[in-house]
Formats: sequence, structure tokens, C-alpha cells
Amino acid sequence: MPPEEISRRDFLKYTAAFGAGLLIGGGVGYSLKKPEVQVVPKEAPVVGEKKLKDTIKIGHIAIFSGPFGTYGELQKRGSQLAMEEINAAGGIMGSKVEIIYRDSAAKPAEAVKQVRSLVENEGCDFIIGIDSSGVVLGVAEVMPEVNKLLFVTHAATHRLTEDLVYKKGIKEVFRLAVPVYQDGIMAAFIAAQLPATRWAAVHPDYEYGYASWELFQKTLSKLRPDVEFVAEAWAKIGTTDFTPYISSVMEKKPDGIHTVEWGVDLFTFVRQAKQMGLFDAVKYDGGYAWINPMGYSIDAMEALKTEYPEGCWISGRYVWPYPDTALNRKFVKAHLDKWGHYPAYSGETSYTAVYLIKKLIELTQTLDIDTHIKALEDMVVYSPAGARLIRKEDHQAVYEVPYGQVKHDPNYPIPVLENLKAMPAQMYYKKPPFDEVPPFTK
Repeated sequence: MPPEEISRRDFLKYTAAFGAGLLIGGGVGYSLKKPEVQVVPKEAPVVGEKKLKDTIKIGHIAIFSGPFGTYGELQKRGSQLAMEEINAAGGIMGSKVEIIYRDSAAKPAEAVKQVRSLVENEGCDFIIGIDSSGVVLGVAEVMPEVNKLLFVTHAATHRLTEDLVYKKGIKEVFRLAVPVYQDGIMAAFIAAQLPATRWAAVHPDYEYGYASWELFQKTLSKLRPDVEFVAEAWAKIGTTDFTPYISSVMEKKPDGIHTVEWGVDLFTFVRQAKQMGLFDAVKYDGGYAWINPMGYSIDAMEALKTEYPEGCWISGRYVWPYPDTALNRKFVKAHLDKWGHYPAYSGETSYTAVYLIKKLIELTQTLDIDTHIKALEDMVVYSPAGARLIRKEDHQAVYEVPYGQVKHDPNYPIPVLENLKAMPAQMYYKKPPFDEVPPFTK
């Protein structure tokens, strides 16, 4: 079940058919139905039997060690599942797919070292992965030198695509994951509909946290001029005691919290915030004015379960029940059957990256990087997460992901999402030349 292509014009028609405003689905079953579309190649591929090489090698770099080592495993589940499916079906034009996994250790220098090793020593044809925003900015700089394509499956900073791809012209980098627009701009859209007027933040003290909070403040200020931003706290990665940060924020009496804490830091923060009454401070009739764009990661849901209060607004780069399509249902089932876990967002993006490489080679009948770049620009792939347009200008995949409220349902081993709210992505993704005002606020 590989991703397939449609034209950019058809993509806009496809998303427009979903509705131009707020989309709301109810309950666990996600009853919202979207119209089916014809998914056709942008250009008819040349059918041939030419095997380009015995093995197509893909280097997958993620965090496999330390407190955030789970994230490497979440990515690996997706890419390994895709590799096994592809090889079982005959490979890529008869070539076997091999994935070589390397640990970035969440350090830019280490990730760059692993990129060079994967290309120069292992002979990898493609690189995928990267968890950290700080890491990906370092890795992107070396991709022209090693002359391979990088498909980013997690790191979210907008500076990757806005500055390095669009402005600096690094064409070897493509991002398949939702960027920080989801974490800042779309989060602000949710916040604007809540009764909170005094917002505070507890964020990780590095690029991703700063970028998310900056976009959230700028967007929410335009949507709701009555709001105030009363406090912000910055916690180092690996913080085990959030009580000083929580206390400093609570002193300012916020009635809304925006946080992009993730991984083990998120587990710790949520537990301590609950003990200290921070959730009680942001409660309203209908839920909590608590927004975490990273909240619906599978590791968080499996670790926290009922500890995460019902009614909090959370999202991800992909949430497994959405969209309600045959392709997504098939992927979720295959992932559950193999791993015994629902797929994480970075698992879906990694799965899609491997299948996109397969489709790319089959369409172009070559491993030439310039041919691949040309083919990818303005391509639309239909993946478990839905239709993704890969913009020519900045190589960012454009696709929608909903927010929802935490719901504890005895029919599921982890919390689910209800009251889904989504917008067509082109309404809130910043566009070249990347004006400060998101499209939907104009």
C-alpha cells in the first residue's frame, strides 16, 4: 500500500472538498467522513524491468539512547514495517531494501558524523529520520556535501524549510512531518476558541520550544487581541523536577497553558503539574485550557493513561484514527499486528518515507538525485496521514492533523481523542515568502 501521487491542483480540490472551515468529528469512531478522490500519477511511469542495484540502502537516524531513546524505537517500528512489506512484495524494481539504523544521541555533531558514515562507509542511497530541531539544522547543512536526499520524519522547526531550503537553497532536504506551524499557529487557533485570556508556557529550552511559543503568541494576539501572555518557563531537556517552573508560572495566575514538552519530560511535567494544581487553575466548563501539540504521542499515552486529565487539548504530527480511510486503517492494523502498539506519529512519517522512496525510484527509474528532486517538487503522496503536498518552494509536506480532547475509553488501552478540530493545512501553513501573518488570520 504505497503512497501515490496526485497533482497540486487536484490536492487543492481534494482539501477544499473537505470543507474550508472548522471540521469536527465526534467520538472515538471518528464519524466524520471525507469524500474519496481519484489518486493518479502526476506523470505515467515508464514500465521497465531494469534493477538499478541489488540493494537499496536507507540510513535511518534517530534518538536510540538516553531518556528520549523511545523515539528512535517509535520511528523504527514504522520504517521496518514498510521495509518488510516492500521486500515481501518483491522489493523496489527487484532490489532488496535494507535500512541501517544509527543513533543521533540528540546531538548535532553526532548526527552529522552518522550521516557521513552511512553514506561513505555503508553506501546508503537515502537518509531518513531526525528527532530534534536543533539536530536537523546541523544535518541539513551537510546534505549537499554528501549529495543524498534527507527525508525528515520528526524534527519540526520552521527554520529548516524557511531558512535552509527556501532562502539558502539546500534542495536535498524534504520534510514529511508537520512543522512547528501545527504547534504554534494551529494551537493558537484552538486557544482562540477557549475562554482563557491569561496564557502561560512551560517549554523545553531549545529551538523547538522557542519557535513554537513565538508563533503561538504572534498568532493568538491577532486572533484574540484581548489575551495576555503572563508567564513563561524554560526547562532543560531531561528535567526531573518541574516544580520551580510550575510555581513560577502559577504565581502569575494563568487560565491557559501552552506546552510543547515531549517524551519523558512530558510525563514528568504532567504528573507534577497535576499534583501542584496547575490543571485546576486552567479548568473551564468543557475541559482544560491546556494545549500540548505533542501530547498525542503513543509513548505519552501509554505512560500516562488515566493520569492525563480528560478534556485537555492535544495533537501530534499524525493521530492514528485520522483520517478514516482504508489506507490508514490498513496501516494501523498492520502496525498493531506486528508491534502490539498503535502507531506513533514518527512511525507513520517513517513508514511513509520508505514507501515514498520506493515510489520515487519506480517513477523515475533512476537513483539520480537531481531527477528525484525535480520529481518530488509539487508531488502529492497519498499516505496513512492523508494527502501530502510536497511544496516546491520549501520542500515541506502540507497535510492536516486534528487537535482533540483527551478521552478515557475502556474499549481502548490508551486515551483517545474526541471533539476533533481540524483545518485544511493550507489555511494555517505559512507560505513563501513566509509573512508573519498566517493565511486564516487575514
